[in-house]
Amino acid sequence: MNALPREVLKWLQSLDLSISVKNPKWDFSNGYLVAEILSWYHPKEIKIHCFNNGTSIQSKLLNWNLLETFFKNKNYAIDRDVMEGTIHCKSAAAEVLVEQLYTTLTNRPTYRLTPRSHTFNDLSYQSKLPLHARATASTAIKNNLANTELETGPDTSHLMNKTQHIISLHQQHRQNQRLQDPDRFGIKPMLGEIRPKVKPESNQKNRDGICQLNQANVQFAEIKVKQSGRDLPSSNMEELKGKLNNDMFGTYQPTVKLGESNGYSAVAQHSR
Repeated sequence: MNALPREVLKWLQSLDLSISVKNPKWDFSNGYLVAEILSWYHPKEIKIHCFNNGTSIQSKLLNWNLLETFFKNKNYAIDRDVMEGTIHCKSAAAEVLVEQLYTTLTNRPTYRLTPRSHTFNDLSYQSKLPLHARATASTAIKNNLANTELETGPDTSHLMNKTQHIISLHQQHRQNQRLQDPDRFGIKPMLGEIRPKVKPESNQKNRDGICQLNQANVQFAEIKVKQSGRDLPSSNMEELKGKLNNDMFGTYQPTVKLGESNGYSAVAQHSR
């Protein structure tokens, strides 16, 4: 009962239930108390004589099937995984269910410093234990996979996926333990951890040094080139224009000598 907020405890006590809530994980697992709470708010729709106050898995499934149908008809925000966790007596599942019922039926929020998680496992409990007392892989499967889940599982693959998820969480938890206490597991530091860390130089300084080095090695040489005359006399240009204008068929292709240099002649052909 200490896991429930104070306002939720007062609300449960005000309902005057037939069974005193001492351990929510066991008291709410068969769904009978949930039906009794709903009968206070919906007396015409929830008949308490339709529910069985038994502890067998068949009684639990029958009660919760009726409750799930009622939740869907009323559009109540009760999660499916929370109901399954309550049926199989998972840790903190019943507390989450009671808080959701309180919020849905009274339209009042619950105030908690840290929000509850819907992953109903014992990792939070295992983290509080000393390293030598924490569970092994087989114990983790036994603690987090109830016998009722094996009986009511839809198929073998579904149970295998659940088991694999539990093993993955356990391996991740063990890796965190090795990081917290490496001396216990005989973990030696890597070479990168032993070597003192030196702050690398900035890339801008490296670029400036490379540019200065390149500028120091570059040498410039001046090359003088003597070009031949390329300007045609004005008389030759006028003569060439006249021939091009008188050429009606465009077959005239004059060859103009531009200049000579080192025994070679530069010749340009002009075409329309």
